[in-house]
Amino acid sequence: MLKFAALALAAATASAPTALVSQSSWWEKITVVVNDDGDAQSCTYESSLRNAPTDACQVVADTPSVNAASAGGSPDEFTRITFERRFTPSGVQPQRQDLHPGDTLLGGQILALAIDGAGSVNSCKVVATSGEMTPDYGCNEATKERFETSRASGSEAQVSFMTIMVYGHNEHVA
Repeated sequence: MLKFAALALAAATASAPTALVSQSSWWEKITVVVNDDGDAQSCTYESSLRNAPTDACQVVADTPSVNAASAGGSPDEFTRITFERRFTPSGVQPQRQDLHPGDTLLGGQILALAIDGAGSVNSCKVVATSGEMTPDYGCNEATKERFETSRASGSEAQVSFMTIMVYGHNEHVA
């Protein structure tokens, strides 16, 4: 299941806004529904950001590897895999988020980000992990992000947090 989740997430891409908000909390998630044959049935992108693109989800299937990872199930079973990230501006480190009933946490981590006045991530550190899988989004990806900031360009870095969660949900279609 963990290999399948990683492959399903790798099949989805989203184009995030050019600069992310650093002054307030926000969230975004990508959900991919894959049938037992490994075919992506749908991909949805949701965000609390006002400048988020509305057509940001595109499925780019790697059918042979997805098929191999999902072989052996029932053809009437669909699996929903969700990649979610939540941003918390400076303050107290966020606690692990509760999942909806029926969802299974596959992997998660909380990143501490030092964001300078120019909106660059100067440093990143993993401060908490959960689940058996390491999400594909980590410090390497976070340090490439750009944030909108109202602080002066040379001001001291502000520590904020990014919570990354990957979770799945199996559905049986009647």
